[in-house]
Amino acid sequence: MSPGTRSSRPLRLVLHVLPVLLLGLFVAGAAAVPAAVPAEVQAQDPPPADTAVQDTTEPDSLVSQPEELTSDREESDEEIRQQLQALFDRVEALAGIRVEVEAGIVRLRGTVSEAQAAERAVELAGSREGVLYVEDEIRLTTSVADRLEPTWDRLRDMGLDAIAFLPLAVVALTVILLSILLGKLMGRWGGPAFLQSRNPFLRQLVARLIQLVVVALGIVVALEIVEATALVGAVVGTAGLAGLALGFAFKDIVENYLAGFFMAVRQPFGQNDHVVVEGFEGKVVRLTPRETILMTLEGNHVRLPNALVFGKPLLNYTRNPRRRFQFDVGVGTGDDLAEAREVGMRTLRSMQGVMDEPAPEAIVLDLGESWVSLRFLGWVDQETAEYLRVRSEAVRLVKLELENAGISLPSPEYLVRLQGEGRLPGPPTDRPPEARPPSPASRRQGDVSRDDTVDRQIEEDRLASDEENLLAEDPKAPTR
Repeated sequence: MSPGTRSSRPLRLVLHVLPVLLLGLFVAGAAAVPAAVPAEVQAQDPPPADTAVQDTTEPDSLVSQPEELTSDREESDEEIRQQLQALFDRVEALAGIRVEVEAGIVRLRGTVSEAQAAERAVELAGSREGVLYVEDEIRLTTSVADRLEPTWDRLRDMGLDAIAFLPLAVVALTVILLSILLGKLMGRWGGPAFLQSRNPFLRQLVARLIQLVVVALGIVVALEIVEATALVGAVVGTAGLAGLALGFAFKDIVENYLAGFFMAVRQPFGQNDHVVVEGFEGKVVRLTPRETILMTLEGNHVRLPNALVFGKPLLNYTRNPRRRFQFDVGVGTGDDLAEAREVGMRTLRSMQGVMDEPAPEAIVLDLGESWVSLRFLGWVDQETAEYLRVRSEAVRLVKLELENAGISLPSPEYLVRLQGEGRLPGPPTDRPPEARPPSPASRRQGDVSRDDTVDRQIEEDRLASDEENLLAEDPKAPTR
């Protein structure tokens, strides 16, 4: 072994032992420190009394505060649960619900027969003070008996209420029936004399208004008996809205009824009046609330909407009984026009049915190619004579008397010249052939009395029909 090896062995031994010794000393020193600290603390002066109390009470308050908060929350939850459960138990539809509350969260469990009941329970729970959230675990029952039981209970209650209400309903119904009977009697009376009118429509209107007022009073009294007067306002409001909607939906019908109302008040024509409306000519059969019915001179019925009759020009031949007729006659250019006029007017003055005042007249109307036109005019009293018959006889007799007086009534003549020799066969063209003299029978006037054929048919129609007529029986009766 070399000397260098021997000298390095002790050095390595020291290096291995030295860390162990240092670790041991550190551990021993650490163990000795806790024992020395109490001795130093005991050697010091004791702390003040305030400091000691403060150090001992502060940890106790910190420990007790969470316990008090938890206790208050539990009391609040229990109070909410009891209130909700008591409320649900009192309501029949919510009696099957059970309430649980924890930390402000409400949990609803159980079964109900209607979905509205579950929604209502959730609303009631959520409206409580202190409720943070509501869990809806309510289920709808599928039991047939549970679902039908509320319905049967409601029907039973309604039946019992109806039985208890029956005596009052009988009294109210009696009041309504008596008011209807009294209204009919008051309607037949027609009210005071100043309200009565010869116009049938106004008479019916006044009678219906009186009847309506009496019946309305009876209905109000009946509703007061059964304590249902609030129904009057609802009915009036509903009727107003329904009337507005129907007015837009049935505009034409409403327009015709309004036109019929105004025509019934104004009476622009009477029964059997001869009128012309929008090209339709005939005699008036009746005026209904919606239509004006005419019978044409051929005996046919024409129904005209009242709105058309009210809004269009109307020609009434009957309202003024005096009606003028006219016709034109052509006489030869070489005849005496003054004599022709005198012959025609003398003939008209002598006729039955032609009025003396205004007197007949004749005027020279026009100068034609081969004749002169004369116009004869006369007036007819339609109450005593038929217009068409008088005019027909006037034309016939004037023609006959003009021919008898030697006045020519030429027809249109045309001169045709032909080139060539010879003359055309036939009568001479310088004068017309002689007319055959009239017989005495032809000079007698025919019947010009009134023709009541259409009037009789109208009367038969009125008797056979039950349609309402808003026209006065007497067309000349004054209306108010």
